[in-house]
Amino acid sequence: MTQSAAMMSRIASQPQGSCGQCHVDGKGAAKFPKGLWRENDNDLCFTCHRTSNVSGGYPGLEVYEVSDHSTDARFVWPGPYPAPRWEPGAAGKCLNCHNPHGKADRSGLIPSMLVAREEQLCLTCHDGSPSVRDIARELRKPYSHPAMYNQGKHRADENGDPAAFSYRGGNRHAECSDCHNAHAVTSDPLPPASPTASNRNVRVGRVKVLNGGPGSIPLYDYRSAFDTSTPVLEYEICFKCHSSYTQQPPGQRDLAQALNTNNASYHPVQGQGKNLFIRADAFVGGRSATGTIFCSDCHGSDDSNLRGPHGSQFENILVRRYEARSANRLTNRDELCFICHNYETYVSPSGFSQSASRFNAPATPNGHAFHVGERNVPCYACHDSHGSPDFPALIVTGRSPGLVSFSVNPAGGTCLQTCHGSRAYQINYPR
Repeated sequence: MTQSAAMMSRIASQPQGSCGQCHVDGKGAAKFPKGLWRENDNDLCFTCHRTSNVSGGYPGLEVYEVSDHSTDARFVWPGPYPAPRWEPGAAGKCLNCHNPHGKADRSGLIPSMLVAREEQLCLTCHDGSPSVRDIARELRKPYSHPAMYNQGKHRADENGDPAAFSYRGGNRHAECSDCHNAHAVTSDPLPPASPTASNRNVRVGRVKVLNGGPGSIPLYDYRSAFDTSTPVLEYEICFKCHSSYTQQPPGQRDLAQALNTNNASYHPVQGQGKNLFIRADAFVGGRSATGTIFCSDCHGSDDSNLRGPHGSQFENILVRRYEARSANRLTNRDELCFICHNYETYVSPSGFSQSASRFNAPATPNGHAFHVGERNVPCYACHDSHGSPDFPALIVTGRSPGLVSFSVNPAGGTCLQTCHGSRAYQINYPR
């Protein structure tokens, strides 16, 4: 047996967390600085903290050796507290985030042997330097995930029994680690295809859904960060907080219920929509009737150079303005809906693709462009932004101004609005 193999066998026999896992007494063994049995680099940590090793690994302590944090030359702890790392080869070391002996602050021992707590740790680098994307600024915007203000919620052992003390048990939270695994995060060589999550969101806990009938609450199956049997889907991460899987605040909508693919209509987050024959020129930005979208296509930064729902100047962390009110107002082409839907089709009275909407001229002269472009009726008055269990085309009733009732037939349909009596309409082309 080689000296290295003998030493690793000895390390494997040491009690978990004991000094002897890293340090040796020098009896017949070559000593590295600080009494370590090998060089003070990541491979020393990976002796125990990897999914497969000579010691068999410790469940829940696995790390993943290829991530932006371990390969990016900029990844060096800049300080000021604790002291910056300046030693040769400091970039990419585990020691940039972890102190192997543990670290304490005024509140006590910092979990996971981190050098600083939670967002203080992440935002030391993700504030524009050395990371070029300033996530700290995003989280300070008027509407943001409360990562900077609800610290101490996330637990490293959430994957063990999430129902006991995590989201389902009332500990609803949004910390950096709930969406990002610092040991596994990598950049995307190409933009990910929805609904598969970005490489920046892999190896995190998520909630899979089993949809029931229209409008019903789904069944939920929590998948831990260590579950690699299925790919991580972006909406499954969102459903940890934005569904009835958890204890939502009063009045907050169950988005898993709204986006149920058994509903009469829904935005195509979990799967392609049901309105599959809408004309291509009714869309912009490469969208189509058969495509799918991410939650983050609508919910994200108002800065087009950044992705992800960290923060925005617009309510509900939206990438553009969207007013959830049905009162008459002017609809502008820079609003949220027109990231995907053609403004010329649905708003402009003189638009060049009017007939791309079924509810427009020539079959229905008083259709979308008339209502929105001439009478200043906003999209919100008649349409729900997530899904409708009862009506096609995301139609919603009960808003004022808005629709009192709505029905469809093969040639068109009938609607009763708060602003006028019942009207029949025809459609430009088959549904």
